[in-house]
Amino acid sequence: MDERLLTAFLTVAETQNVSVAAGQLNITQPALSRQLQKLQRHLKVDLLQSHHSGVALTAAGEEFLPVAQQVVNEIRKAEAFARMLATGRFSEITFAAPGTTLIDIVIPFVATLDSSELHSHVIETPLAASLEQAVNTADLVIMPSAPPKEFASIALVELPVWAYVAPGHPWAERDEIALEELVEDRVVVTTTDFMSRRVLDGAVDVAGLTVPQIVETKSGRVAQALVAAGNGVAVVTEDAYFGLKPAKIVSNGKILSVWLHAGWRADHYAYDDVQALAARLARFAQARYPGLTPGPIDPSAGLPR
Repeated sequence: MDERLLTAFLTVAETQNVSVAAGQLNITQPALSRQLQKLQRHLKVDLLQSHHSGVALTAAGEEFLPVAQQVVNEIRKAEAFARMLATGRFSEITFAAPGTTLIDIVIPFVATLDSSELHSHVIETPLAASLEQAVNTADLVIMPSAPPKEFASIALVELPVWAYVAPGHPWAERDEIALEELVEDRVVVTTTDFMSRRVLDGAVDVAGLTVPQIVETKSGRVAQALVAAGNGVAVVTEDAYFGLKPAKIVSNGKILSVWLHAGWRADHYAYDDVQALAARLARFAQARYPGLTPGPIDPSAGLPR
C-alpha cells in the first residue's frame, strides 16, 4: 500500500472533484488521475466513477474508504512514533474537536504552545462522529460528552448553554433566565449538529414545553448576529459576540450546561505526553472560564494510567 496513492483516493473521495483534489494535493490533475489509475490497477477494482458534476465512489469504493483511511492513519502514527524514537521526545500532536470547541478553546490553547518544541495540527470533527472514529485521526479529541471507558480521558470544564440577548433587551441585566420564560420569546438556535441545541431540546421535552417562535441556523455566530440585528434570544455555548449579554438558562433548578472532555487512545504510543497535555488543556480551559464549574478531578494532580 502506497500512502501517496491512498491519500489521493481519500482526497478525491472527500472533494468529489479531481480538479479540486489536485489543487489540495498541490499536483496537476493528470498526475492525480494517473495515481488513481495506478491504485485501482493494483487493487484490481474500480473505486471511483465519473458523473456529470464530478466523481463518486463506487460500491467497492464505499467499502474500501474506511480501510484506506485506517491504513493512512496507521502509517502516519508509525512515522510520528519513529520521529519520537529518533529525537527522544514527543514533537507532533493532532487535536480534534467540533467547530465551536475548536474556535473557543482548542485554537487559543494551541496558540500558547511552543511550536519549536511541539508542532500542533487541529482538525474539525463532526459532533455526530464517534470518539473511536476521531481518535483514529487525532491524538487528543475534545468532545462535549464523556468518552467510553475503553479510552483514557479527563474532564475539562462545564460550559453553560447561554441565552444571549441584545443590550436593549429586557433580560440584558439578568444573570439567569428560566426555561419557561425563554420559550415565550423568539429563540434563535443552531441545528442538532451542535450540542447546545441537543441540550435545549432535551430540557424542553422533559419540561413538557414547546418553542412557538424558533429560528434555526447552521452557526452559533450567525445565531448571535441575528439576535444582535433584531429581537429574540440566541441559545449557544460559544463565547459572546456583537456586544450581546449572556444569561444562564435554568430548568428544574439546574443550569443547562455541556461538559467538555478530552479523550485519547489508552494504547497511544506517547500516552504520558498526551496525558500531560490533556491536563494542561484542562487548566487552560478552567482559567479561560474561571466562573464555571471545573472538571471533577484536579488536572494538576497525577492522573492514573
